[in-house]
Amino acid sequence: MSASVRRALSSPVTLVTYGLLVVPLVIGRIESSLLTPLALPGYVIYVLGTAIGNALSPGVRLKYYWIPFLVGCYGIAVVVGSGYELWRDLKQKRSTDPR
Repeated sequence: MSASVRRALSSPVTLVTYGLLVVPLVIGRIESSLLTPLALPGYVIYVLGTAIGNALSPGVRLKYYWIPFLVGCYGIAVVVGSGYELWRDLKQKRSTDPR
């Protein structure tokens, strides 16, 4: 595994993004009084995934949509982390460029 892929999969930005998408929604799911507006992005992703999943296979119980939600949120977090790493590398190259 190359260093850039490893860095994108486990960078702090990836982990923080994943935590921001998942943790507030999980906390709100466990105790509904703790549901905050921070859960909105994760909730939107969960609702969209549930709608798509329900259109594809209507007989699946709602609790099974958590698995694609968690995997999808990690995919989104990897894209955000990769974008940040790419932006950081470009910024670093510009700062070291003698022009």
